[in-house]
Amino acid sequence: MAFGTQVALCSCLPGRLFEAPELSVTNRLLATLLTVLATCPLLAQSPAKQETAAASTKIEGAGSTTINSVFQAWIDEYTRLHPGFEMSYMSIGSRGGFRVLASGQACFGVTDIPISDDQLQQAKGRILQFPIVVNAVVPVYNLPGVPQLRFSGSTLAEIFLGKITKWNDPAIAKENPEVDLPGVDIKVHHDFPSAGRSGTPDTFVMVDYLSKVSPAFKAAIANSSANWPLASYRYNGATGTLGFVSETPGSFGYLPLVSRAFSHEDSLKYGAVKNSDGEFVTASPESITAASASAMSSINPQAPDFRVSITSAPGKASYPIASFIWLLIHANPKDNKQNDVMIDFLKWVLTDGQKTALKLWYGALPSDLAQMELQQLGSGAR
Repeated sequence: MAFGTQVALCSCLPGRLFEAPELSVTNRLLATLLTVLATCPLLAQSPAKQETAAASTKIEGAGSTTINSVFQAWIDEYTRLHPGFEMSYMSIGSRGGFRVLASGQACFGVTDIPISDDQLQQAKGRILQFPIVVNAVVPVYNLPGVPQLRFSGSTLAEIFLGKITKWNDPAIAKENPEVDLPGVDIKVHHDFPSAGRSGTPDTFVMVDYLSKVSPAFKAAIANSSANWPLASYRYNGATGTLGFVSETPGSFGYLPLVSRAFSHEDSLKYGAVKNSDGEFVTASPESITAASASAMSSINPQAPDFRVSITSAPGKASYPIASFIWLLIHANPKDNKQNDVMIDFLKWVLTDGQKTALKLWYGALPSDLAQMELQQLGSGAR
């Protein structure tokens, strides 16, 4: 007679065992052991699994779409290193990231645009901002058969201001003497501020850069509450600039470097940009990391404020249209355990996680900046 037909176990009633009358002493002992294991599952787990279950803490965050690819990679990699770690990140945009953190709906937020003092005053409690990676914005264009072009900041500004309207304009030709430029119209797609529109994070970075290198652009932005001087070509596609430029010959716009869409098709290329040292530099993880080194000169180590601009950074190797992406956390969180887990994750991002960022075409933080941030986190980030 099979053993399984002799014993019925009731796991919902710990310690109770129903046995058939003919059960032997040996079988009774074995059945009792099985009952204990069934009713006390933790006893059957390894110590490591018990520790993992106890340490599991759910962390939720949201924000920047630009950083989504590397953030998901960070979560996957950190989870493999720390079994039981649970984190979710929703790509809802920089404004949404600040909103859900400030209202207490998330443990952290991520933004491509540093949060202003006025905005911070509206939040529930003090919020800290830590740069976690470097991003870049690149000029993109659709000119079949034309190689990579070079642009100075003043040329970019005049294109966006509507003063340069043809691809073979003398200003573009001067910066690209060996290129046969077509005499077609430049069809510009942009998202610069105008009535009822505040612009995207990519626009924020481009505006920050052009305002530094072009007084005319800076003046136009300051007075653009009604209408921007150059109308943006309308595009009904869901992918905005990417869709418009890739599908429209003669078009021009700007995209984040990490989109890397321009590396897969001939119709969408990105240009090199002249930096403050007079060098035309192509955006890459290395060139935007070089640009980020300038940040340290703008930060007071005694009372660090990491909301610094790195556009038009000095250095021959620096790409000039670069910017940080910031992670936002509460200075005085309500859940200390959750905060401890978050701080450990952030410390990893600032160190080992930077290697992952480089592989995905983000720039890594300069080591001295990362070290200053780690010191702030080590002191309780208060």
